[in-house]
Amino acid sequence: MKKKIVSLLLVLMVVLVSVPKYSFADEKGKVIFINMNRTNLVSMLHIQSLDKEVQERGYVGLMNIRGDKGTDDRRSYASMGAGGRANVSTEQNINFKATDKDSAKIFESATGKKAKAINDLTVNKSINENIENGQYGSILGSLGQTLSENGFKTAVLGNSDIVENGEIVKNRNIGLVAMDHNGRIDAGNVDDINIKDSTMPYGIRTDYDKLINETKKYYTENDVLFVDLGDTYRLDNYRLNLNEKTYSNMKHAIGKNIDKYLKEVFNMVGENDTVYISSAFPSDLDYKNKRRLSPIIKFSGDSKGILSSATTRREGIVANLDVGVDILNEFGLKNETMVGRTYNLVEKEDNVKYVLDEFEKIVSISNIRATVVNGFVGVISASWVIAMILILLRNYLPHKEKVFIILKEFIKLGIIMPLSFLIAPIFNFKEPITITAGILLTTLILYILGRALFKNDDIKQMGFFAFITIVVITIDSAFGTFLMQNNIMSYDAIIGARYYGVGNEYEGVTIACAVFALAVLLNYKKIPKWLVAVLSIVILVTSAYPSMGANVGGAISECVAYLLFILLIYDVKLDFKKVILLGFAAVAVVAIFAFLDIVSGSESHLGMFVQQILLNGPMAIIQTFTRKIQMNIKLAQTSVWVNILLAGIAIIAVFIFRPSKHFRDIAKRYPALFKGFVASMVGCIVTLLVNDSGIVAASTASIYILIPVIIISINMIIFGDINQEKLK
Repeated sequence: MKKKIVSLLLVLMVVLVSVPKYSFADEKGKVIFINMNRTNLVSMLHIQSLDKEVQERGYVGLMNIRGDKGTDDRRSYASMGAGGRANVSTEQNINFKATDKDSAKIFESATGKKAKAINDLTVNKSINENIENGQYGSILGSLGQTLSENGFKTAVLGNSDIVENGEIVKNRNIGLVAMDHNGRIDAGNVDDINIKDSTMPYGIRTDYDKLINETKKYYTENDVLFVDLGDTYRLDNYRLNLNEKTYSNMKHAIGKNIDKYLKEVFNMVGENDTVYISSAFPSDLDYKNKRRLSPIIKFSGDSKGILSSATTRREGIVANLDVGVDILNEFGLKNETMVGRTYNLVEKEDNVKYVLDEFEKIVSISNIRATVVNGFVGVISASWVIAMILILLRNYLPHKEKVFIILKEFIKLGIIMPLSFLIAPIFNFKEPITITAGILLTTLILYILGRALFKNDDIKQMGFFAFITIVVITIDSAFGTFLMQNNIMSYDAIIGARYYGVGNEYEGVTIACAVFALAVLLNYKKIPKWLVAVLSIVILVTSAYPSMGANVGGAISECVAYLLFILLIYDVKLDFKKVILLGFAAVAVVAIFAFLDIVSGSESHLGMFVQQILLNGPMAIIQTFTRKIQMNIKLAQTSVWVNILLAGIAIIAVFIFRPSKHFRDIAKRYPALFKGFVASMVGCIVTLLVNDSGIVAASTASIYILIPVIIISINMIIFGDINQEKLK
């Protein structure tokens, strides 16, 4: 009897342990990705069921929608599925269709692969277009392929078809997110989901009753379900045909239908499921107004907050290439060819307000960025050219002392302004007017401070501004680059070329500004030479370390410039061997930071680049440097920054000949400064060669060479260094 009781207890224990283990712990949740294309976060939250859900739970973010060699709907969809920036620029190269006997034969003969329930009949064209025109090596369909290879089934529902001249124009771009490498999707309905409705754009709309039933069906049968609601896209595309009242009526009706659908979805999903609600691309009006970040909301668990990722390292901001990677992560999967990163879920109670405030600030900066920066560059370039002309015509200029005193103060603004741009985000202004006012106020305060501390000593004033600039950059890099991310002269989350670290503009500043500041301190014997080496290492580490400044081009350029400056101040004679040593030192620095990136898991640009080399071989290097060369060629033709380089080259060329032996005189009078100029010029050349925006970085670096050269030249030629000598 005792044995039977013991046996029964053992059986019960096994059952109790096994049931949770196999029924609950290992139960995989499902994923539903719902696309409300061409809408924004505010419009989304006008939908009652969605707004109610967001108030209780969910993580909100704004998504960069950049593709490869362009930005549009289909490139954004393709980038989601590829996990990297992808290029599908031709609408005719996308043709998702449910399988029948004829289409199956066509597909199989074209691809050599067995057809599934839904196939892209022109997938070969899409793939070839991406390979031939793409710059990033992204592989279309990586999300769907990885799911399929691991036994997970995908389904797609809905479309964004429109009617033109009585004919249906297909838009099934949602398939680009779900498909595998061969353009196949396991299940779904992309053909028979719309009904006629004369009160709606193009006289058609999504059949929400059918969509609800189909969603329940395919949710049960599949692991990942992609839904395109379609009507939001059609409304945005049809907007110009409507007046304000009819547009508002249609938008309200569409919102009610979507509200009905989302209620069913939220009631249907289980506690382990994940729901994404997104807009793959902004509305046409938002895009034209530079509001070019699209909303994405992730519902996972019961908490609420904001989204972030290692791609952006910025709370509330993510990228379209993160979508596919995060979906895979929900199933514990990973694809090394996908460069996007999983979402970080940051808990924040006022998540919607935070995201909208950030968006307002980003848009404001983006709107005035070009005007302010172009004006800054134009004023600097003009002041240099004017100064050069007046120096040459000095013997014919009346009241030349007064003219040059005023001109010098004007030219110094070129060194103050990058610091003003950097410090102004402390005010956290959001409106264009207040942002501009903050910059002007900061500039005025800095100018007065410089004058008060150093009176008429121009070199000390410029050295002071350069020193403060490099100190602020170093501290900001060490503590998350908040100032850099919100800086009007830095990178832009909307453009998406960079999201964190030291931007290309300030890479150039970091190179030459640091050298000039240290050279001024040496000139006035304020620091020993050995301290220059120590401070150079600190600046290099903070601006290039993957979890800080994360600028690879900066690491190479800074290493060469700083090391050359140290050699020069110690009067080491340069020969071919030492030049080679400089090159090896730069390579070694990059290798060290790449190793630290991979080991630390910080997932910066450098680590991603190394991973791509390991996966794709030398082709990744070729693609990267080809892209860098193409970008520099484009910038040389279009960027206002090239004006600084051209003005600088002209000024240096003039000073070589007029006055005679002028640079030799500067070298004799200010040896430490002249050595700094030489090291910074070499840094300019290196950054021009190794950076994808080398022209920008070289231009900002040249500010800290040419402005001091011009000011020193004015003092030597016009004033005979009278003011400077009195102060020594």
